[in-house]
Amino acid sequence: STKYNDSSKNDKLRADKIGIIYQQNNLLPDFNALENVYLARLAIDDNKEKAIFEATKIIKKLGLSNRLSHFPSELSGGELQRIAISRALINKPEIILADEPTGSLDLSTAKEVFKSLYKLKNKNRLIIYATHNRLFANMADCKLEIIDGNIKKSSNARK
Repeated sequence: STKYNDSSKNDKLRADKIGIIYQQNNLLPDFNALENVYLARLAIDDNKEKAIFEATKIIKKLGLSNRLSHFPSELSGGELQRIAISRALINKPEIILADEPTGSLDLSTAKEVFKSLYKLKNKNRLIIYATHNRLFANMADCKLEIIDGNIKKSSNARK
């Protein structure tokens, strides 16, 4: 049916173009770090070898090559979020949506995770993140604030 095809096309578009990072990492507890990341790559095609190669590369880039075979329950909060970032990046998305990606972390770990996220910015990628942390908000190229239910654009963000 047409409805199924549209839905399937939307799923493919989302998998291909958009990476999502949640406040709670949403990792699958029965799969190790590598599996959590490469499974997201299989939404593009069924090339498991390429998926494992790409996942390993991204996880290494985020400094967790020694945690590939660890399960979520064996990772720290910062490590969990970096694996979640890796999963969001596996399909080289043009848009990354991050909902309070550091909200459940202590400040020093949050800074470390945010630095990883900030490094992902490039001219071919849009990163939209929601945060209550002023330090992180002020690092944005464009900042929107919701104050008493009204959206206000702030131009004090650095370029």
